[in-house]
Amino acid sequence: MPLTADDIAGFRDKGYIALRGLLTPDCTDALRAEALKSVVAARDIGATYGDTFRRLTYALGETDTFKAVYTARAFRKVLGTLTGTRLIMTEAQGFELNSERNGFPWHYGSLSFRFIRPQDMGYSIWIPLDPIDPTGQGGGMAYIPETLFSARGNFQMSSLLSARLIAGESIADISAGLAQVYNENSILMTGLFEQHREEDHFAVGDAFLFNKYVWHRSSPLRPGPMATRLAVNMRFIDWRARLDRVMFEGEAATGGGVGMGADWGVQKQTTYGSQFVDIDHGDEIRDSRHCGMII
Repeated sequence: MPLTADDIAGFRDKGYIALRGLLTPDCTDALRAEALKSVVAARDIGATYGDTFRRLTYALGETDTFKAVYTARAFRKVLGTLTGTRLIMTEAQGFELNSERNGFPWHYGSLSFRFIRPQDMGYSIWIPLDPIDPTGQGGGMAYIPETLFSARGNFQMSSLLSARLIAGESIADISAGLAQVYNENSILMTGLFEQHREEDHFAVGDAFLFNKYVWHRSSPLRPGPMATRLAVNMRFIDWRARLDRVMFEGEAATGGGVGMGADWGVQKQTTYGSQFVDIDHGDEIRDSRHCGMII
C-alpha cells in the first residue's frame, strides 16, 4: 500500500496510523480461522488477565498463518517504512468481545513491552476481523495522540520503581500517589482521556499500527446484529532493543501496573520475555537464541 510523507510524519508525531486495505480477504479469513482455533475464556484457564473479553488467546505468533502475514514482503515494507527500522516479531494474540464484556480500560504497553528498556521502541498492529463503526455498534479502540499525552514517562517511572521493588524496598507511598492519577475512575481517565480520545471506522482488511507509548482502550461492543467482535494483534520491537531484566521483573510481579501505581498480580498468559535466560540485562535481544524472527 502507498504511504505518503504526511502518513509517515503523522505516525511518528501521533504514535499511530490507520492502514486502509492492508490485508486481502483471503488473509483476513485465514487469520480469523486461526484465531478461532485457540480462543478461550480467561476463567477456563484459571486466569484473570483478559477476563474483560469474551475469549482471548496468546498463542498465535508461531502459527504458519501468522508467520505468512508478518514475513510477507508488502507487510514488512509498510512497517519498515513507518518505523524506519528492522523489527523483531515477539507475539500475537486474539481478542473477542461481546456486549457483556467491555475489553481493556485505558492502558499502554506496560506488560507487553516490559522486557525492553523504556527508550526502546515497541509496536503493535491491531487487525479487526469484523467491521468497526464507532457511531454504530462500536467494538473498536479509542486512543490518545502521543502529541497530547504519552506513556513515555510511565515507562521511565516503572524502571525507577521496579529497581526499588526487586531490591525489597517499599514503593507504597509513591504508588499511592500514582494510583490517584492513573486508576480507571480518575479524572484523567474519565475526563481528559475521554474528552480527547480518537476513534476510527475500520473495514475488514484495515489495520491500526501504534507504538508502546500510546494510551488506548477497548471500545465496548453495543448490542446489535453483530454478536461478537474478533480482532488479532501482532507485536514487534526495534531490532536494536536491549533486555531490561529489572523492569521485566517489576512489571511481571504487578501485572504491568508499576508505572501506574497499581498491582494486579502475576498474569498467567503473558510470559513473553521470561525466555531470555541466555543473555544478560542490557544485552541486545537479537543476541538471544530465543529471539523472534527479524523482519
